[in-house]
Amino acid sequence: MHHRWRVWRVVAGPGSRGALACACLLSAAGPAEPQPGREVIVRQLAAGTMLVSARNLPDPNFSDTVVLLIEYGPGGAAGLVLTRPSEVPLARVLPDLAPVTSVGARVFVGGPVSPDTVIALSRGACDGCREVTRGVSLVSDGAVLRERIAAGADDRRLRVYAGYAGWSAEQLEREVRQQAWRVIDGDASIVFDVDPSTLWRRMLARAESVLASSAPVGLPGTVAPSRRLHRRRRSPQGRGMACGD
Repeated sequence: MHHRWRVWRVVAGPGSRGALACACLLSAAGPAEPQPGREVIVRQLAAGTMLVSARNLPDPNFSDTVVLLIEYGPGGAAGLVLTRPSEVPLARVLPDLAPVTSVGARVFVGGPVSPDTVIALSRGACDGCREVTRGVSLVSDGAVLRERIAAGADDRRLRVYAGYAGWSAEQLEREVRQQAWRVIDGDASIVFDVDPSTLWRRMLARAESVLASSAPVGLPGTVAPSRRLHRRRRSPQGRGMACGD
């Protein structure tokens, strides 16, 4: 896909940055059987929705992750991994902002694509920022980022990500159909969760609970919720995929 970004130093935003790379998910088994309602879930994909990776996803880039989609369209999708805070100080990544950066500020690993690209999310609206989902805005301007940091915004209100996740046209839809991801609504409280290390487990439990409670029981091609969850815990996901499959 060809989604272009403008870069302020290493802060991304709309404009010219180059094509998003393709982040392929790899898996060992054959494709999962389609489940009732899977197409409905695929149609729910949009900027501002979240992806919760399935259990035992073999790709280390995405295992045990929650991803916020920041771009989605016919050409592909881009998102930020929310569950991987690093030990890298923000001042090291953005030395120009070191004078206004708090000592404890750290960078999150946003994904495997373009790790030298930095994208920030702000809790609430800010001048020149684009709302991604309710209560969450994408900071794409260096001056705005400096103002937010200088104003004392900590990681409860501002998070900075190095790199992002990218999918080529129709790739993410295929992965959702193969049950590599659960799709949930975006929420500011999830993006800025105080314990990202346990966020994936909590969001997966929520997604599986919703799926189990909404699954029709006794219809052709369906199974009881408890059996379905048991099977999902034990089965490997999907099959090997190459970009552009």
